Amino acid sequence: MKINIHELAVKEFDEAIEWYDIQSKGLGKRFKKSVTDQIKKIKENPNWFLRETDNIYKAYVPKFPYKILFTSEKDRIVIWAIAHMHRKPWYWQSRLS
Repeated sequence: MKINIHELAVKEFDEAIEWYDIQSKGLGKRFKKSVTDQIKKIKENPNWFLRETDNIYKAYVPKFPYKILFTSEKDRIVIWAIAHMHRKPWYWQSRLS
């Protein structure tokens, strides 16, 4: 199954890595690994995760206050956001159109 990541999700992911690196050396690397490990799990079994809405799934990022929001289609998964859980809820929904 193919994974597509929305360009704004890539941007917020990169910004979060940079922010964590500023906070503590190596923390950005740990955040990146945690997110990429969770994306691998999503790819293996996307329907295992909880639903955020009727058609959006969410995967929490272990040890960080982030969740990965995605849709699962027949032949691909689309990651719409790698969202901080305590900031601007639902900001990413405009990306669905």
